[in-house]
Order: sequence, then structure tokens, then C-alpha cells
Amino acid sequence: MDNHIRVRPLEKDDIPFMHKLYNQKEIMDYWFLEAHFPKERITNSYEQMKDSDKHRRFVICKDEKSIGLTGLYDIDPIHRNAEFGIMIDPIYQGNGYATEITEMMVDYGFRTLNLHKVHLVVAKDNKPAVHIYEKIGFRIEGEMKEHFFTNGAYRDAYMMAIFQKQRT
Repeated sequence: MDNHIRVRPLEKDDIPFMHKLYNQKEIMDYWFLEAHFPKERITNSYEQMKDSDKHRRFVICKDEKSIGLTGLYDIDPIHRNAEFGIMIDPIYQGNGYATEITEMMVDYGFRTLNLHKVHLVVAKDNKPAVHIYEKIGFRIEGEMKEHFFTNGAYRDAYMMAIFQKQRT
């Protein structure tokens, strides 16, 4: 593992970096969203979520450079589950960072937040991501047929999850 990779809390000063990532088609296609995020929309979303206990959002850093975003979303304290998300700037993809950060976030969810389950939705054709998640211990719970529309076509996705008991 690269000891120069870390996460830090998302700050208001990170909005320009978020704007850069959220407007890259090659990233947002895998989030099943249009790559059209005005800075004001990102700022409003940041302001609404910054004090929420339902989300933990982080910037992924290599040395001191921001290279991606990650988080646990819709944290449910009763059912003890949350959704995981990650996006890495395409110029930094393929270096093992996603694996390291995903492991870090799953451990954070289980050891710090005492979650029972971490789940995610991933495009079925995003084979590198599916491979990373399976390597860490996520399992496919279901398939969402023709659920998302991007690039003029309906796309399938997997629902995947990992349980705390799998990581202890």
C-alpha cells in the first residue's frame, strides 16, 4: 500500500475540485449522471450536507494533491448501513488507489461508525470496479436490469454489499 494516500474531510475550499470531477463525462457516466454540474449546485449541496450526520465525505489525497472523492452516504443508525461511493480523477486511475481507499472506508464504516453493512451500486460493465469490490469482499446481492440511461442506452448495474462480520 502507498503510504502517501490518505483521506481528509471535504471542505468548502474543495468545491472547485468537486466541480472539475463532476463535469467529467468519463467519471459521471459511471455514476449514471449527466456531467453537467454548475458550481452553484455543488456549493448548495455542500452547504446542505456539511452538518449532516447522514454523510461522511472525504477528499482522497496523494501526497498533498487532491486526486478523488469518497464517502459513506445515507448512514442509517438504526439499521446500521450506508452506501459507499468513490470517484478518482482518470489521470490517477489504475494505480491501486481505489482498492486502498475502498478498504480504508469499509474499515472506517465498521470500526468507527459500527456499521453492519456497506453497500453500493456499480455499473455491470465497469469490470475494474466490480473486480476491486469483489477482491475486498463485496458480494453481488442483485442485478438491476436496464436501470440507468447513459450515452443513449439503458445500462445494467449490480447491487453489492459487504457485512461487518466478513471483515472481522
